[in-house]
Order: sequence, then structure tokens, then C-alpha cells
Amino acid sequence: MVSKRFHVHGGFSLIEALVGIAIVGVTAAMLPPILTLSVAARAQNQRVEQATRLAQGHLDLVRLRMERGLAGQPASVFIADINRLAPLEGGASVETVPAPAANALKTAPFCDLDNPTTPVGPPCRVDIDGDGQADFGLQAFRICQQVAPGGVPVSFVVGVRVYPRAVVQGTYTGALGIQPAQMRLGAPETASNPLAVQYSAVFFPDSTLSLESLRLTVGARSTSCGGSGGPVAS
Repeated sequence: MVSKRFHVHGGFSLIEALVGIAIVGVTAAMLPPILTLSVAARAQNQRVEQATRLAQGHLDLVRLRMERGLAGQPASVFIADINRLAPLEGGASVETVPAPAANALKTAPFCDLDNPTTPVGPPCRVDIDGDGQADFGLQAFRICQQVAPGGVPVSFVVGVRVYPRAVVQGTYTGALGIQPAQMRLGAPETASNPLAVQYSAVFFPDSTLSLESLRLTVGARSTSCGGSGGPVAS
């Protein structure tokens, strides 16, 4: 008796192959937008980190200058340094200090606080990577200032806002906001609002004079005033 052997050859039918090709094609078409969004999100996060470090670094400069005090220098030098780091503004809270005009930041000089002859402070532009192009716009100010006899600042609230590249390079020319930008890809606030904001009370670390001035400077919040400006009784 002759046995018959049947050989079954596995494989895909034409329809199955076409379906597989279609699925691969759709998946491949979806990858570029996802990769593009991933790269954009990573670049945006990097800019926010840089802006945050810039804002914190400038706030630390103001604190350091206050901690140094007169350091054997005339009061006029100390006052000029503080004015350069954070110009005095009016208002009872940081929310009342307006944002700079976009064109003013676009045409502002580059920050150069270390220049021994003509130091440049905010509002100014910042070149982070040294390529000669502005990466951020820096606004800094102080409010609620209390002064010692002779006009030496002993306490105040300082604010620092860092605006994005779109402003200082002229891509965005509209009105600027003061609230931190919403970190969503394509959000309108990303161009108009600061990427980083820092507010803090700063005082001259010297005896009870500073404690009294700090009480007058800071209100219910550390970003609002607690009393009227003027000389603090020693």
C-alpha cells in the first residue's frame, strides 16, 4: 500500500500581506510627528531650565551685593550697584510692575555686569551660548524699598523675569505678560510670557535695623509691601 504524504506550506495570503504592509505604512507615517514633538518638548524644557537658572542666578547676585554691604566703599557706589542690578519701581506688589515693551527688550544692550567701566544691567539681553545672538531678555526690579538715613537701601522686594528668544529676536512683537508661561507646546503664552519668574524679599543683614525694615517691606506675602517707604529709624 502506497501512503500519500501531504505537505502543507505555511505562509501569508495576498490579502494578509497587503494588510500587514498597510499597518506598517500607517505606523511609519505616525512616527515623524511623534519624534518632532519629542524633540520640540526637549528643546523647550532646556530653554525653561536655562531661564530658571538665569533668573535664580540674578536674584543671587542681588542678595550677594546686599550681603557685602558697603564693603568699605562710599554709599553712592553701593546704591549705584543695587540700582544697576534691580532698578527701583513703584507699586505695592510685584503684580503691579508691568512687563517691559517687547521692542525695548529687542533693542536692549547685552547684559554685562562685569564690565569695569560701563556695566550693563537689566533690562538687557542675554547670550547664553556665546554665539552673538540673544537667547533671553532679562527684566529685574525692586519695590517696597526701605532705606537707612543717607538713602542706603536696607530691604526691598526684588523681582526677576526672563523672557524667551522670540521676544529678543523680534519674532514676537505683541504685548508681554508677567505670569509664567504655560509649558504646553504651541501655547500662546510661551512667546509672550516669561519662561522663568523669581520674587523674593532681600535685606541688609545688619542688626535690628534690617529686621524693622524687613517688617515694613514685606506684607502678608513676600511679594507685596508691608508699609510705606522711607528712612528707617535706627
